[in-house]
Amino acid sequence: MARKKTTPVEQLHDVQQRRKRALELRLSGLNQTQIAEEMGLHKSTISDYIAHALAGITREKADEYLQLELSRLDVMWAGIWKDATHGDTWKIDRAIAIIDMRARLTGTYKAAELKAIADAKGTVADDATSMVGALASALDAYAKAKAAEPDPGSVDEAA
Repeated sequence: MARKKTTPVEQLHDVQQRRKRALELRLSGLNQTQIAEEMGLHKSTISDYIAHALAGITREKADEYLQLELSRLDVMWAGIWKDATHGDTWKIDRAIAIIDMRARLTGTYKAAELKAIADAKGTVADDATSMVGALASALDAYAKAKAAEPDPGSVDEAA
């Protein structure tokens, strides 16, 4: 029986190093086209490398990455804060962009959206309950008024 062809360890190591480098470049902000140009590889190869590298990231590493990104935003924020609070409009714009990115990373927008939906549903339910109560009260008042009216068929003809 013939032996199965195996890939040399050195070649596997090289591929792993290229995957690592591609992911590092992606995390530094380059897009896949830029990474492909820098590494001299095809864009689809870079896409595969990044997908393979990301598949190996555990939830714990994802949380670490989130903390790293939030720390980076904190450093950027600290760097522009003084100028932004003294009227530098470009720095104000950058500060707003940092706030936006932090909100997206932490899920603040999603939480606010879900709260707004829940509040709206609560308001609708409350409105519906009060409308049903008002209708029931009106029907009750109508029934009492009808009961208090004399029956037209019981009027004395002799009178």
